[in-house]
Amino acid sequence: MTKITFLGGINEIGGNCFLVEDKDTRVLLDFGMRYSVRQKYFEEYLKPRSATGIMDVLTLGLIPDKLELYRKDLLCMIGRDCAAEPCLDGLLLSHIHYDHSANISFLDERIPVHLSEISKLYAKVLMESGKRSIETEIYNFKPRPLLDWKTQPIPRRFTSFDPGYEFKVGSIGVHSFPVDHSVAGATAYLLECSDTSIVYTGDLRLHGHFGFETHESLEKIADHEPSLLLCEGTRIDDNNADSEGDVKKRSLEVAGKCKQLIVADFAPRDIFRFSTFHSIARELDRRLLITKQDAYLIRELRKIQKFQEFLPPANDDSLFIYIDKKESGTYRDRDYDQWEREFLSFPNAVKCDYVSRNQDKVIACMSFFDINELIDIRPKIGSIYIESISEPHNEEQQIDVERLNNWLDFFGLTKYHFHASGHANFTDLKSIAQTIKPERLIPIHTERPGLFINIHENTTPVLLGQTVHI
Repeated sequence: MTKITFLGGINEIGGNCFLVEDKDTRVLLDFGMRYSVRQKYFEEYLKPRSATGIMDVLTLGLIPDKLELYRKDLLCMIGRDCAAEPCLDGLLLSHIHYDHSANISFLDERIPVHLSEISKLYAKVLMESGKRSIETEIYNFKPRPLLDWKTQPIPRRFTSFDPGYEFKVGSIGVHSFPVDHSVAGATAYLLECSDTSIVYTGDLRLHGHFGFETHESLEKIADHEPSLLLCEGTRIDDNNADSEGDVKKRSLEVAGKCKQLIVADFAPRDIFRFSTFHSIARELDRRLLITKQDAYLIRELRKIQKFQEFLPPANDDSLFIYIDKKESGTYRDRDYDQWEREFLSFPNAVKCDYVSRNQDKVIACMSFFDINELIDIRPKIGSIYIESISEPHNEEQQIDVERLNNWLDFFGLTKYHFHASGHANFTDLKSIAQTIKPERLIPIHTERPGLFINIHENTTPVLLGQTVHI
């Protein structure tokens, strides 16, 4: 008999971690950070101690109390031995967002991780252009205790695939289906087990740039007549229907009236929102000012054919790449990490003084964490800030909003908020369930599981840690 143990993602948004067992096969669906738990204990300047391995996150319940899941080096640090054989036959990753992927950092390196080719590229970019810590070692890791930072990282066993690929993990047949989300490469899975079939949505929406892929995937999934649907419900209590087109229309309306600097704040890995503001910039005869991290991501994603027309090259004349001051403040090469240096000599690389002199010629893609660059740019009166991210949903994020507003008030920028979610709303969730027609539905990735009874009559809410036999 097939069974599922719910190790995360229950009565919370994120932290997805579901163990599927069929005969002798054990597969994990995602392994995400439990943000709702983490924020109880940690914040930007108080983080789990890397020097103690997994002790902090294990003690505080940020990761499942199943020691067999973890890397040998991390187990040794807490005085535990590693099993002779890995406890899982594989992990199926839906997408790269940390609430679905971050705990792969701690995962036994012998366990293969199956993911889309796009998600693998994202993992590579996040590792190479970000800061390594014990919580960010998804793509590769350095054994702990880390006695020498020059130690070469150990790569993970990634098995990447193109959309629609089918494969076997032990006794389970796996069908992958591309779906649209606020990060590219998102995947839903259908698991054909020995006596049942299970659909895992990951995170998805119907209204995005590639929403047609979601619709096509749902129809194909329905053809398999699955028994169980594990359905995300981030917005089960929300019926807002704003789309990417709405974001563009409203942003273009206010941007078209602005004669000074326009700042656009959106999630750093959301290439769909990037494309929206890139289009707006071109229509207004401006150039999109992006960070080096944005440029690096674009360069990597363009290695995949479907993005070669969707994304401009990093050196395209419709873009500027912003070179910020680091270390000495003199823009010398050695102030920058190796991956950054190639962009310093790009013909479209610009510094703060250029942006300051040409404020009416750019739309600057800058987030709250780049806001101090405004000190050097010196926005002129009449500049605006278009915030295109989700509303704050916890106290810490609300504090960030208050800080942001203080910056905007100081420089006299008018703020606008236009956003379209990466998740399906109530109406679309109901459409998803009606299309797939599962015999049974279990709500995941939601704080309101009881509302699912309104979209499927055979809804079974579960508890964290519960095992359900299918």
